[in-house]
Amino acid sequence: MSEEDRAVQLLRTMPDEPPSPSTIDIPRTMAEGRRRRRARRWSGGVALAAVTAVAAGGGTVAVAALREPAPPTPAPSPTASTVAAAPAPAAAVPVPKDCTVTLLPSGDIRKALVTSGDPSGRYLAGRVYPPSGVHTVLWKDGVLQPRPPMPGADASWEDINSSGVAVGSSYSGEVQYAYVSPGKSVTRLHGGEASAAAINDAGVIAGALGKPYEGVPAMWPSASAAAVELPLPAGYTAGAAEAIGEDGTIVGTVEKKATEGTGYLWLPGGATRLMPMPTVEGKRATLFWPDSLSNGWVYGRAVLDLQEDGSRRFTSYRYNIATNKYEKLATPLGPPAIGAENGWILGTTGRYEPVLLAGKKVVQLPRYATMKEYQVTALSADGKTAAGYTTDTDDTEGVANRPLRWTCR
Repeated sequence: MSEEDRAVQLLRTMPDEPPSPSTIDIPRTMAEGRRRRRARRWSGGVALAAVTAVAAGGGTVAVAALREPAPPTPAPSPTASTVAAAPAPAAAVPVPKDCTVTLLPSGDIRKALVTSGDPSGRYLAGRVYPPSGVHTVLWKDGVLQPRPPMPGADASWEDINSSGVAVGSSYSGEVQYAYVSPGKSVTRLHGGEASAAAINDAGVIAGALGKPYEGVPAMWPSASAAAVELPLPAGYTAGAAEAIGEDGTIVGTVEKKATEGTGYLWLPGGATRLMPMPTVEGKRATLFWPDSLSNGWVYGRAVLDLQEDGSRRFTSYRYNIATNKYEKLATPLGPPAIGAENGWILGTTGRYEPVLLAGKKVVQLPRYATMKEYQVTALSADGKTAAGYTTDTDDTEGVANRPLRWTCR
């Protein structure tokens, strides 16, 4: 029996009823809302400066004002490095070529999606929607794996490292718990109510402790270690760690009471700092929302709230950690904007079309069949493998999710 056959058998033997009905899952991608899944994150931030329902078969068709707060205690760091190293001078960004799209298999369960992937591009995590509820799944090299699903409702693997270790969260009633899966088992992380958003290849996990949007940023030095709270700047009461680099750099958001979060960095060696606000349309941005980090850059969106008319505007940027400067991206990208080490950036357009941005060149990724709307969720460190899913609506399924993988050269 093949690995895919065992995975299909596992899906077929899932319980008829889910652990409890989910009241948290939202069918669309929460594009501008506070509940934004921290999709990443294959680009792991190597050498960062100073510092996450399918058709049954496969099938390929051609086709995130600088402040320096002093935390009460240094932030724990899994590495000893504290030396800042600016990224090498930018070379011309190559343009993606010969991109193809492939539908990922999920046995006989039609509705599914991809939630995250690993830096190598070999591992993908997702969710399938059998009649019994939502269940987590993993693929390796495009083959469905016989890994047990995460327990709980609204379960989602938010990140995977190159060894195939996945981290994520689910709900038991109204309480959220964080989980790790190193292979053939799924284990709850220490810390009680918590969420896990990212893991690097050293096995260090980043996330939060406490209730969603009320908790504090945290990290786990290993899958079996106790959770360690990350320091918050003075005046801030909550936050979450959302991505972690291979050198231990952590990026996330922090927020004051009754406000929304903005970008924050926990650097190797214990230093921390708020990300500065870029200038948008001649005005200082209200917030910066980080999406991913890669090779000394944080990718995300500046948020500008206009008092004149009460509107909110979003502008896509990347932030250089070493120089403390922003660069506006050549085109607006829907969240998340996911960077690769070669300079490519994965995102979606205003029409929910999947694209790779290479310098100023926008390369549209091929559509799957007749599907028109997409959400992207992962990009490999070399930029050559991307993943996501369709979000078209129809009268039969409601939201017709199909899990996809794109490859380019």
